[in-house]
Amino acid sequence: MPSLDGSNELRRGKLLSASGLAKSYGGAHALAGVDFTLDAGEIHALVGENGAGKSTLIKILGGAVVPDGGEVTFLERPLPSGDPRTVRERGIATVHQEFTLVKDLSVADNIFLGRELARPFLRRGEMNAGVQRILDTLGVEVPPSARVGDLSVAGQQMVEIARALAIDAKVLILDEPSATLSGLEVERLFTVLRQLRLRGLGIIYISHRLEEIFDLADRVTVLRDGRTVSTGAAAGLTRAQLIRSMVGRDVSEEFPARHPQPGAVVLEVDHLSAPPRFSDVSFSVRQGEIVGLAGLVGAGRTSTALAIAGALHASGAVRLNGRPVRFRSPAEAIEHGIAYVTEDRKGRGIFPVMGTGENITIAYLRAYARAGLLRPPAERAAAAAKAREFDVRAARLSQPASTLSGGNQQKMLLARYLLKRRDLVILDEPTRGVDVGARAEIYGLMNRLTAEGLAILMISSELPEVLGMADRIVVLREGRTMGELARAAATPERVMGLATRT
Repeated sequence: MPSLDGSNELRRGKLLSASGLAKSYGGAHALAGVDFTLDAGEIHALVGENGAGKSTLIKILGGAVVPDGGEVTFLERPLPSGDPRTVRERGIATVHQEFTLVKDLSVADNIFLGRELARPFLRRGEMNAGVQRILDTLGVEVPPSARVGDLSVAGQQMVEIARALAIDAKVLILDEPSATLSGLEVERLFTVLRQLRLRGLGIIYISHRLEEIFDLADRVTVLRDGRTVSTGAAAGLTRAQLIRSMVGRDVSEEFPARHPQPGAVVLEVDHLSAPPRFSDVSFSVRQGEIVGLAGLVGAGRTSTALAIAGALHASGAVRLNGRPVRFRSPAEAIEHGIAYVTEDRKGRGIFPVMGTGENITIAYLRAYARAGLLRPPAERAAAAAKAREFDVRAARLSQPASTLSGGNQQKMLLARYLLKRRDLVILDEPTRGVDVGARAEIYGLMNRLTAEGLAILMISSELPEVLGMADRIVVLREGRTMGELARAAATPERVMGLATRT
């Protein structure tokens, strides 16, 4: 168990160095001559579009993938390839976007997994005491005996970081650590990472949220198409320069200009309640407009959307095109012209092992059947047409959905729910886990759809996205509507004031 009082701070200098890394899969170059360095006491951001090579690079650094060429040195010694256990024992720990914890075990059992103090018997008291010291250092108020599966996502993430500290990690690799955290949880994470930086740890930080890069990182390396495009101090970069390096072109407007022409009211929600999730929500959405539903995590935004879409029972009134409706299931809502695109794309949206085309048509198979038998040519033709319309980039329609990038998975889900005409689409965190280039494409699709008369209800935890894309913003706090702001009157301060006021 390492010392946790700061006495074991690392000496400053280069920790990790990779040069000329190359890796190909079936002739496709995932990495082509990538160079990367990490210093002690540094937070080094690694950014790039999906498919740029970030995941392959951190898998090589973590020992999970053997490169075709190049070398990695750690503390001036060669790092073994294809041996993640040895790499971890040497002091390089990776916290993946999808955690590797055993949810039925305790916090202490997870942290000591494979390294239990058990001679001659399991010394649980000593293990709990050691874990408690680490948790205290991180400021985590979780007992070592707590079951990991009962913790929040933020709590589980802290357990992953604690597990890295327990092996005296000198390098910490974090892959999209803030993707599912609230604003307050992100701030707590950043506080912990800054403390670890002061102790001399080297931290590799991967995120699609560019504001985090400028807030946290000392240096930034940009990958594009498997190559190192640039490495430099974060303080010397502008947002526009970083985006240009990532996508290889100028992006003059991160959020495209909107010229809404709202039509008739499509959706009216009046005093909708489903305690304890939310208790008094009212708003409306018109043809051709985007209404943003804003608020802190836990404010009731997703639960409100699920109630509208028939996935959650609620009291109050919902009117669609002026007629009262109460859907008993999402399927019934879809039949009446409402589609909900989930925030949990991997868990509740895509069918990962099914093909891209099958994912697009899965909700409408009856339309491609005759006498109870599916007509594959008709199904494939419909899927192909919609994939082209929404620019879903798959090598073929049979390509498994799980192998698509986050942006293409999101466009695939839009293609699914807009395979037939809809009146309203609810987009819950539409760009979560999506790179900056694909975000621009999704925003462009939203503009096109509203220009065609579609009404969009957008839920987003990213305030710049809400301010940049919504024509009106409805703010929820603790399950209640706190106010509404027109686009011209909306500022970060006003939105957060409504979201947090007492």
